[in-house]
Amino acid sequence: MERSDLRELRKVIKSKETVIDWIYSIYVDSDNQLCYEDITRLIDMEDAEKFRHLNLFARVLSTRVGMDSFPVRLQAQQDFLLGLRSEDGRDLSVFETFRDHMLESYAHTDPYYATLVRVVYDVPSKAKDGRRLEDGELVYEALLLAICPAKLSKPVLGYDVDHVGELDRRWQIGNPACGFLYPAFDNRGEDRNEVLLYSANPDAEEYMNGLFGVPEAEAPVGVKAQREIFTSLIGQLDVGLTQAASISENILEKAAEQEEVQLAKEEIRKIAESAGVDTDAFDEIYEETVGDTPIAIAAVADTSVIVKTDTVMIKVPSDKAQLIETRTIDGRDYILIPADGTVTVNGAAVCAVPGAGRADGDED
Repeated sequence: MERSDLRELRKVIKSKETVIDWIYSIYVDSDNQLCYEDITRLIDMEDAEKFRHLNLFARVLSTRVGMDSFPVRLQAQQDFLLGLRSEDGRDLSVFETFRDHMLESYAHTDPYYATLVRVVYDVPSKAKDGRRLEDGELVYEALLLAICPAKLSKPVLGYDVDHVGELDRRWQIGNPACGFLYPAFDNRGEDRNEVLLYSANPDAEEYMNGLFGVPEAEAPVGVKAQREIFTSLIGQLDVGLTQAASISENILEKAAEQEEVQLAKEEIRKIAESAGVDTDAFDEIYEETVGDTPIAIAAVADTSVIVKTDTVMIKVPSDKAQLIETRTIDGRDYILIPADGTVTVNGAAVCAVPGAGRADGDED
C-alpha cells in the first residue's frame, strides 16, 4: 500500500460522507460492560456528529506508514470480515460475533468507543497525466474500524442555573488508539490478503494482531522499538560524534526527497559510508540488531541533533549538523559549535567571548 493510495482514500472519506454506508458503534465502560450498541447510517446523523466521526475515520488512514500505520500481509483472507462487509447494516445480531470478540480480547483500563463502518467508494479512472476522469468500473468496498478511548473531563468551575460551581465531569471520547482498514486499498483497488493496521497505542496491537491472525514474528514494530533498534545499530558501528550528526542530516534529507517509507539495508549502509563510517562489519551487526525488522524513515528522521554529556545537552538543527566539531585541547575532549551571529543567554544578547566586543546591534 502506497501513501498516495492512503491520501486518496483519506481525502475522499473526509470530504464525502456518502462513501460511508452503515456505521456500527458500541461503548464499553472501564469494567468491560457493554453500555451502548447501535447501527445507523452516517447520512442520518446531525452535521456536527457526522463531522466528528469522519475525522475519527480519517485518522485511522494515517499516511505515517511505518510509524502508526502498518500494511500487513495476511496468511489467509478473512472470510468472517468479508462476510460482515457484505451485510446491509439493518440487523444488529449479525455483529454479535465481532462485538463479543472485542469484549473478550481488547485490553483496556478506560472506557472506549468503537465504531465500524462500511466504505463504498466508486474509484474514478485517471488519465496518464493524473487528471481525474469519470467514475470507473471498480467499486472498492471495505471495513474501517476506529477504537477510541474515553477520558474523564477535567474538573472546572462554571455557571449553571444561577450558580457558579464545579461542573459535572463527563467521559469524553478521544482520538483512535487503534483500528484497521480491510481489505487494504492498494493500487487503487482491494487487496484481500493485506490489512492496514493503525496503532497509536502499542497496547492495542495484541488485539489487532489476534483479530487477523498475524504471527508474532510478523507483527508491526512500533516507532519506539524501531528507534531503539536503529540506535543500537549505529552504536555498534563505532560511530564518532560528527559522523553520527552527519548520518542524522542525511536521513532527514532522504525523508524529504523520496516516496519510499522504509530505509532498506543498503540505503543505511550508503548513509553510514557517506558519513565516513567503517562498514566492514556492517552485515554482521545489521543482522544481529535489525534483521528483518522494517525501519521507517519517518521513525528515525530527526529535525534536530541532540548531543548529551553527563552535565550538558546541545541541540542543533539536523540541517546544520556539519557545524558540530570535536577537538582535544590540553588533553581534554571538547565539542565545538561556531558562535556565529548574535549570541543570547536566557534571551539576553551577550558577547560569545569576554572582551571581544559587544553583540551585533548593540550601541554605546
